[in-house]
Formats: sequence, structure tokens, C-alpha cells
Amino acid sequence: MKISLIDNGVDSLLKGYEHLGKYSQLFGDGADEAKRFSALKDSVLSIQHGIEILVKYILKKENELLIYTDISRLKAAFQKRRLKEIVELFEADGVHTVTYRESLERLRDICGIDICERLWKTLLKVEKWRNSITHSAVLLNEDEVSNVIVKLLDDLDDLFGPLIGEEYLKGQERTDLDRAYRVTKAVYGKLSNDVKAATIECLISALQKNEIKGTKAQDAILIEDPQVAHSILKEIQEGGLTFGCDLINGHCSGHAVVLDLAEDSMVTIYTSDNECGYQFKLSGMMIYIPELNNDVSPLVFMYSDNIPTLGEEPHIVESKLYQAQLGLMLDDGSGVLWEKAEYKQSYEEVYSDEPGLPAHKEVFRFLSAGAICFMNIQRLDYPKAAYIFKETGDAQTIHTIFKDLLGKMEKES
Repeated sequence: MKISLIDNGVDSLLKGYEHLGKYSQLFGDGADEAKRFSALKDSVLSIQHGIEILVKYILKKENELLIYTDISRLKAAFQKRRLKEIVELFEADGVHTVTYRESLERLRDICGIDICERLWKTLLKVEKWRNSITHSAVLLNEDEVSNVIVKLLDDLDDLFGPLIGEEYLKGQERTDLDRAYRVTKAVYGKLSNDVKAATIECLISALQKNEIKGTKAQDAILIEDPQVAHSILKEIQEGGLTFGCDLINGHCSGHAVVLDLAEDSMVTIYTSDNECGYQFKLSGMMIYIPELNNDVSPLVFMYSDNIPTLGEEPHIVESKLYQAQLGLMLDDGSGVLWEKAEYKQSYEEVYSDEPGLPAHKEVFRFLSAGAICFMNIQRLDYPKAAYIFKETGDAQTIHTIFKDLLGKMEKES
């Protein structure tokens, strides 16, 4: 079995932070000291190994000789490699690669990579902890180790992202969205599309506020709590971004506003371009998160529960995909008129000299369970998802569709 330096290093870093996550969970659960130490120990060992391997990867890209201690011993190793007796020089007898500390010093002093004093001291601390764990009885300050390692993650992304580039970015695909975004910026710099950057930042903030973890890019998130779903949409909207939407009744809008959520989970989407309101009982929502470094918008798919009609004589419209009741929302804020006679009067007043209804706007109250709309961020590209949307009965189904699709894409990449 052969694994490359970059894959080896990234794998160790990821394992290190997985162990750190396990430690945090054990700490929160009040686990005993031995279990917490085991997780923290594994975290330190993996992270130190990951740092060392990735630094050697960078040194090797600069000059292969930089990762070896005694260059005079490499003559025979080069000969064996030419004869295809070995693949890597370090496979030869007597050939050794440099230590963790020496690799860092060569990165700084020979390659000219600027490592700030604070980060330098932290990197040496990790080495000290590793040596303590490996060579002697261990006495670690639990709070110090865990706090330092958490903060080190950002610094390592800032260090390795620009130096390694795309390979480092791809190695982080299993991490949370906020870290994926940070690594993307470390590799490529600020996103060229300001709207995409603002969208991702708002989405990260919304997920954090609602304690939704483990989301990455690309990903599909299922939200079954109407309060959480509404909170995420409002967070994005209040960040100054504008939704466009395609509704199940064929209406499309370039400016959709999500209004407040009622106690019974009824939500209204108001579309200012055609001055229409769409009401439904929010049952679930699925968010598709695309790759970060492009102009593609996240997609939000919203679903409803069955609800009863209002009024004694409702005005119903329906198709094989939905059933809705039409109403008239009065501009003075006094409410919505749901009777068929009133709706009919609003059309007849156009052809009559008689005083008609007060100023109003049309409302669609979706009565049937199922798909209601999918929304995108205006000024970003988005795939035509309507054909998938109309074939799914609930948020869980479309979430499964997207998860399966993303899984296939990951296997093919």
C-alpha cells in the first residue's frame, strides 16, 4: 500500500480534529479523565504527525533534498532509485528524513516562509506535548491543550492553504462549511463574487445560530423544524440578500420576501414584482449547498402540510400538483378576504362604476401537502431544479435524492 505525502498529512490532520471533537463530546458528557485523556492524546499525536508530513511535502516540492538529514548518504539511494530497486530515497539503508523541528526551521529559514512568532511557539508546543506523550509519563494541562489546538486549526489553514493549494482544499471536504469557506479563501483569496461570499457568510451564521453542525460544501441539509427553517431564511434575507423563487403553481418571482412565521407554522412569501402573497403551513425545508468557489447559488426547497379552507364559500384552484384557496389581502392591513363572492367582486369592479373593494393584493393559500417552491439567491446562477422538485412529495424525499446524487459525484471525483 502506498499513500502520498499530501494524503498522509491531510488524513492525520483530519483524524486529529476528529479526536478533538470526540474529546469535546466526552468533556461535555462528564466522562472520566482517562477517556478524555485518550481522545486528547490521539488528537495531539495525529495533528503533530499531520503538520510534520505536510511541511515535508512543501519542502519536497521546493527541493527533494530538503527533507533529508545527511545528503552524503543519498548517492547510493539515487542509484537504487534509477535502477528501480526503490521508489523513494528514504527506502535506502541509512537514509533519514529530518525531524519535525528541523522541517519547520527549513521551511522558515531556507524556503523563506514567514511563520509569525505566536504560531511558531504553538508549533513547538505541539512537539513538546507529542514528546511527552511518546517518551515519558504524561502531565498535560487539559484546558491549555484543547484550547491551543482549537485555535491552531485556523492558523494551519492560513499556513498550508496558500502553500499547498487545491490539494489541501480537497482534503478538507469532510469538514464543516465555515472551515471549508475559510480554507477556500486561504487557497484562492477572497471570493471573486461578492454575492456568493455574502450568501455563504449568512448561511454559516444561520447554521451556527441554530446549532446545525457537520454541514460541508457540497451538501444537502434537511430541516424539519419550521422555526429553524424560518430562522435560516430570515438570517439570509436580513443579510441584504434577495430571494428569487419558482412556485408549484407556475408563478415565478425575482424578488421574494419571507414574512413572519405564525404560531401554527403558517408562513407567507410575498413577491413584490407581481404583488402577490403565498401562504402555506411549513412542514420542512431542504437546502442544497453548492461548491464555494463558483457563482452557483444555494437552493432552498420548501414543503407544506395539509390545511383546511377558510370562509363559508372558498374560491379553490387546483391541478394535479396542488390545491390552493384564493384570497384578497387588504392593503390597510386589516386582513384577508377568503370568500368566493369577494374574490369575484374584485374582478367585476374593473368593469363597473360602482365602488369596489379597498386596495388589495392577491393571496394563494396552499391547502395540499407537498412541494410549494424552491428559492435561489438573486444575481447568482442556479440549476433548473423544477423538474426534480415537482416529482417529490416531501422534504425528506428530495433530501435523499440530493444526498444520493452528491454521493455518486464524490465517488466519481
